[in-house]
Amino acid sequence: MSGVSGGPAACLPVAIEVMTAYTDSADDPGFFWQSVQRVMTDGAGRRDPAAAMAELVLGLSALCGIALDHLADQAGADTGPRAVLAEIRQVYVTDAVA
Repeated sequence: MSGVSGGPAACLPVAIEVMTAYTDSADDPGFFWQSVQRVMTDGAGRRDPAAAMAELVLGLSALCGIALDHLADQAGADTGPRAVLAEIRQVYVTDAVA
């Protein structure tokens, strides 16, 4: 992404902020939604709101990739990120895979 100096790593702080709010919202789900709304409002106020959204998605994707790699490492040498994703799909997604 040409508008993001530093690549995906530059997008991680906002993604980590959003996901920290998610993990801290077990007792107050509204806390997560307030954090997401604040991040979205901040992005909408930027000169290029579409780029702000793209940076958020890129940051969340990079964070997910890091988490998948970490989970795969913890699961053992025979388990890769795709196996972790397959397990998540099996447990949490109820629609049939086409």
